[in-house]
Amino acid sequence: MSVNPVDFRQIEAFVVLAEELHFGRAAARLHLTAGRVSQLIRLFERQIGEPLFARTSRKVELLAAGEALLSEVEPCYRELLQSITNAKARARGVRGRLRLGYIITIGMARAHMYVSAFEREYPGVSVATHPLNGFGTELDCSLREGLVDLFLLWFPGNPADYADLEPELTFGPTLLTSPRALVVSAEHPLAQRDSVDAEELADHEIIMPPPTFPRWFVDAWSPPTTPSGCPIRRRSVVTEWGVDPAVDAIVRTRLIHIATSLRVEGLARPGVVLVPVTGLTDAHLVPVYRTEAESALIRRFVDVAKRT
Repeated sequence: MSVNPVDFRQIEAFVVLAEELHFGRAAARLHLTAGRVSQLIRLFERQIGEPLFARTSRKVELLAAGEALLSEVEPCYRELLQSITNAKARARGVRGRLRLGYIITIGMARAHMYVSAFEREYPGVSVATHPLNGFGTELDCSLREGLVDLFLLWFPGNPADYADLEPELTFGPTLLTSPRALVVSAEHPLAQRDSVDAEELADHEIIMPPPTFPRWFVDAWSPPTTPSGCPIRRRSVVTEWGVDPAVDAIVRTRLIHIATSLRVEGLARPGVVLVPVTGLTDAHLVPVYRTEAESALIRRFVDVAKRT
């Protein structure tokens, strides 16, 4: 009896099922029914000449034959998908240059993950990255003077709640959320704590960002009161906002800085520790750009970043 040649759908079903080890999840990814995925796998196993999966009513396991085949097939499958993506981008004629700024506290690896995903999908677009050490004036000038097209920024809460306050800028969508944390001197009384409740901030002083920030942004990032309404003492100790001035102020004055809980490469500093804080809104990583400068390239980059 003759056997039909292997087709791409069978290979795709094999790779996806090997990743998911669940017919329902594999079917959802492939936009097929679980029965159709099972049929494709049976046809593929007939082509190979031996079972690739062990199936029971409770679970799916990849057999040794399947593992060996997956190690050879998966790289080719990924390359083929990428080639198709590149061809689609060329067919769309997407070309150009995009300038991406990002605050270094999101981490170079994360910024370049978004850039790499975008350049794979749109190989005709060149992306230049501009890491910035500070907020405030540096961010404002970068966007308003057209030095970058869009910027990746940690935002103190859901940007949708503040959309009307900066009509010249467009925020969002959220790419990532992070709980908040306190950055304190290693000598600070809170440094050895596993976590701190936001209500305890009323007993300490926190660093107030400089007036280069909009006041609503300052109050959202470093709140003037605890969640229950107790006042928090805030003190301005830096004139320009950046990692090094902030760390210097934390060590020198033993004030508290409110940040995100994500540790990123290149930001480790001696003499300071990160302590999780509960009771504050999560920080949101969002793209921000001038509303009047919105373009197809910006929309495409945001879309890719959202899916990455």
